[in-house]
Formats: sequence, C-alpha cells, structure tokens
Amino acid sequence: MADGRELAVVVIGFRAPAELVAAVRSLLAQNIPLEVVVVNSGGGNAQALLADAGLAVPVIEFEQRLFAGAARNSGIAATKAPFVAFLADDCLACPRWAEVRLRHHREGAATVASAIVNSHPRNLVACAAHLVTYMRRLPGLPDEKAQRYGVSFDRRLFDQYGLFDERLASGEDTEFMARLPEAMRPVWEPRILTIHRNETRLLDMLADQYRRGRRYGAYLGSLDAEKPQRPFRKVFRDRRNVAKLARAGLSGTERTFAMMSLPIVWLALFAKSLGAVAGAKYGDKAGRRQ
Repeated sequence: MADGRELAVVVIGFRAPAELVAAVRSLLAQNIPLEVVVVNSGGGNAQALLADAGLAVPVIEFEQRLFAGAARNSGIAATKAPFVAFLADDCLACPRWAEVRLRHHREGAATVASAIVNSHPRNLVACAAHLVTYMRRLPGLPDEKAQRYGVSFDRRLFDQYGLFDERLASGEDTEFMARLPEAMRPVWEPRILTIHRNETRLLDMLADQYRRGRRYGAYLGSLDAEKPQRPFRKVFRDRRNVAKLARAGLSGTERTFAMMSLPIVWLALFAKSLGAVAGAKYGDKAGRRQ
C-alpha cells in the first residue's frame, strides 16, 4: 500500500494537452487520498504543464506515442496501491468517484465499472457525440443493459492474468477482461461518474467519430474474423438502439436534449461506420489511444 492510499489512478495523457490539468485536479479533489501518476506520450511537457498549475504528481514522459495498453502498463508498474483505476486526459472524476469505487473493492469486488456523463448536456452536438460513444454507459441504465468499462482492478489480477496488450490501438481493456473468469465480471456502479469532454462543433465531432470508428475497425481487423463490410453494419445498426437506451439511461432535461439530438446521432454513426470500414481495411495508421 502506498502511504495508506488504497487506490492508484493512472492518468493517460497524449501530447500533454491543457485538459490534463483539470483531469488531475479532479482526482486530487476527491474526498480520499489517492496515489496519482500521469503517463504522457507523444511529446509535450506534462511535468511542466502540471507544475505551472501548482500540481505536484509523478509524471512519466514518452516522446513516442503509446497505445493505451502500454500507457496503462507503465502506470501499473509505477504505482503500489492494491487497486488501480485509469482516467483519460479528456475526462474528469466526479465527487466520490474514488470513494464508491474503493468501497466495492474493499467488499471483495475484483473489478468495478463506472458510468459516463456528458460535459455539455444542453449542446445537441455534444449530446449526439455522447450517445454514439457512451449510450451503453449512461448512469440510469439497469445492470443488464450496461456495458462495463471505465473499470478499476485489483492489482493481483495483473500478476495472475498478465498485463494489457500494448499492440492494440484500442480495445485493450476488452481483450484483458476477456481473460478473466465470469466471476470477476465488473460490478456495474452508476454512482461512479466520469465526465467526458465531448466535441461541441459538428465537423469536429464527425471527424472524432470517424477516428473512433477507424480505431474500432482496426481492432476488429486484428481479430482476423471480420469481412471488410461487416464493421459498417456493426456500428450503424446502433441507430436502432440509441433512442431506447437514451430513454432508459437519462432523465429530465438531459433526456430531452438527447432525444432532440437523434438526427445528429445518425449522422455521427454514419461517420463512425465509414471509419470502421477504413480501419478494418487499412488499420489505424494515424490513430491515437482511446
């Protein structure tokens, strides 16, 4: 255990973006002490960026770009706390994010999943981006409909089942969790909320969804089990589910704006589907970590 801190959080940065400061600050503002380490790859100076903001946390810098699996593994090796969570540089941990997560681990859960909330719930473009990317991680979803990501892990799992695959452009957490027995399936805990910063401008959002689709297509292509046309259908068929999941997973004003964004959702799904086809055919040459 690191100085009595039971939960380590690895913050994954890419090119030291300015948003990294808010991500780290959201962890330091939690109501329990955490072991925080930043792993930044692709250049930039995350150490200086955080120091200028008055934040003193360990930083590991890599000039080359790392996929998320390699960044996760570097953070695991650099920390000691018995449980390990991860936070991307474009996300914020909401209050009690760590406390509720750690409570489940103390009660014996090996893995704990979390929900995602929209950074701009009254912006229709951001609502569309959020639904396309996180429709199965909305906080109001029942256990049987939720997709279990944003997971924290008992550190002993990495000794028993190995580390994350460092070669995958995306899907490294999916691949790792597939190695775990069913009894270690993540607990779905919608009270653990992570804010994701969504694009608010249409063209930026469509470009982002295309890139996400390309990473997903490259992941499918790496499985050697998909024909090039299949990724398009796998992504675009979500248009049938998004309205039902939004109604189940959101409430009040957030649900109203989400339903108003559905025409943009379908456009975003089309862009993501095209990216998936390109990724399956050509890989993710320009991709970055998820």
